[in-house]
Amino acid sequence: MSSFYKNSRAGINDFFFHPVAPDNLGVSRFLYYGTIFFLYVGEDFSQWGKVPEVIWHPVFLFDFFSIPVLSPEVLGILGKIWIISILFSSLGFLTRLNTVLAFLIGCYLLGVVNSFAKTHHTETLMLLIFGIMSFSRCGDGFSVDRLYRNPNKGNRQNIEYCWPISLVRVMFTFMFCAAGFSKLRNSGFEWISSDFLSSLFINHGFASGGSNPYIEWIPFWVGSHKGLSHVIAGFAFFLEILTPLALFNKYLRAVIVPSLFLMLLGFWIVLGIPFPQVMASFVFWIPWDRLTKPTRDNLMAD
Repeated sequence: MSSFYKNSRAGINDFFFHPVAPDNLGVSRFLYYGTIFFLYVGEDFSQWGKVPEVIWHPVFLFDFFSIPVLSPEVLGILGKIWIISILFSSLGFLTRLNTVLAFLIGCYLLGVVNSFAKTHHTETLMLLIFGIMSFSRCGDGFSVDRLYRNPNKGNRQNIEYCWPISLVRVMFTFMFCAAGFSKLRNSGFEWISSDFLSSLFINHGFASGGSNPYIEWIPFWVGSHKGLSHVIAGFAFFLEILTPLALFNKYLRAVIVPSLFLMLLGFWIVLGIPFPQVMASFVFWIPWDRLTKPTRDNLMAD
């Protein structure tokens, strides 16, 4: 038992606190916040201050702490500050301040948005990542901050550059695994054996509005082949359930993570249901330090 405890503790410490260079964290920060910036740059949050209270159904934090909806003018100002903080977080300018602002203001603004009529679950992971980044030293690499600080300091390996990436990956796998177990709890294996997914494809083929499929005939074609729909349902179900295995084995990671990305991309194309915030989080799975190392080595050789 003592040996198992020591091995488990050593494995956890190596997973979260292995000394690494800041490249992975810095590049991931730049790409993730940059993607989120382009997703929300045109968003007008002031309109949510004009929505009738009759459809106000506050999320837990807003309900528990009785957080009010501010005036449209204040929401508009907060929205602009939030967008700027996300941009500066991507660039790595005053990174700690702007990542904290992006997290706190984002929690409020998106809390307001998700308290009216519909909750957008794809934004939950995004806020968790914002929170993780606000506590990390993600501005030490690939950032403006590094330019006016000691440039050589950012080249040193440190455990502080490991745990944010690892924790984001854990949250990522928990989200997908929870989705799989939710299907198992609510529908069981009938989610695979029934014609639910086939009907979903066909219904979205007839749907109108923002969730229109990009290629109109694909939902009808997939939905009309029930065997194919069952295969897709089974693939999605087991892929979600097995997602945590990507944390422990690099070979399974090389299969599971790209498969999840292609699954989300496929549902986006076929059903017209976007998952941009979730898809942006895949940048934390890419070993940027290994991809950039050959370039650095060549520059040093020249």
